[in-house]
Amino acid sequence: MNAKYTLLVNTSDGFEDCWNPFFKLYYQYWNAKDVPILLNTEWKTGYSYFNLPISCTQSNASNPERRLTWSECLKNALTMVETELVLYVQEDYFIEQAVDNELIMDMVELMLKDPKIKYIGLTHFGNCPPFVAWKQDKRLVEVQQTKYRISTQAGIWRKETLNSYLKPEENGWMFEIFGTQRAKRRKELFLTLNRAFYNASCPAILYTHTGIIKGKWHRLMPALFNKHRIDMDFNIRGIYKEKSYLFRKLETGMKLLKQPIQFYKGMRGKD
Repeated sequence: MNAKYTLLVNTSDGFEDCWNPFFKLYYQYWNAKDVPILLNTEWKTGYSYFNLPISCTQSNASNPERRLTWSECLKNALTMVETELVLYVQEDYFIEQAVDNELIMDMVELMLKDPKIKYIGLTHFGNCPPFVAWKQDKRLVEVQQTKYRISTQAGIWRKETLNSYLKPEENGWMFEIFGTQRAKRRKELFLTLNRAFYNASCPAILYTHTGIIKGKWHRLMPALFNKHRIDMDFNIRGIYKEKSYLFRKLETGMKLLKQPIQFYKGMRGKD
């Protein structure tokens, strides 16, 4: 396999019920050729879906005495990536329409040719505006020093760059919040696809943001799964009931403040 990037599907064993739906939709709408797939499991191994080149990382297997953090598992998975570039997704990014693989490969080639580019976002969410036009390619805009400069939504990363922003003690939303603060201290080129240029809600990969919220199914998932004949007992997890934006921000803030020292260090953005 002459791979130019690795597809890293970040997950944990508790979300195994998402794997078949994820890969069924991936197989239908993407199924990129010559791209190895790493499924970032904790202990589980041997997962397969048709002939897809899936390898389970078993990121927690080397530390059986305790469950590793989100960042520790991701760092372990990155040691198994053999390509310079990694396309990061999560197991609940259930693809809803044909992926623009040609566009993705254009972005991969661009990053391989220009080492200054550290990241390219592929969705219409994640990185937040304002953006600045990138003169070298009108399809792209520069991600400024705004919130979610560091994002866990679908995007292409340099493996070493992604690894450099990970702190062992952090979970996913800490990585986004504190990682963004760390990014403010670095002058690195982060890009994302230009929404205005494509005049569409999503230029490369379309999925609901996100399929699972706080352990429960997004309210749109039953219709999506039914459309694609995916069997799922939604009663097991339940359907997430939307909360107000203010309540969600307050909830996140309270969680962060439970560890005041970590919060203080994280918001200072020090590596």
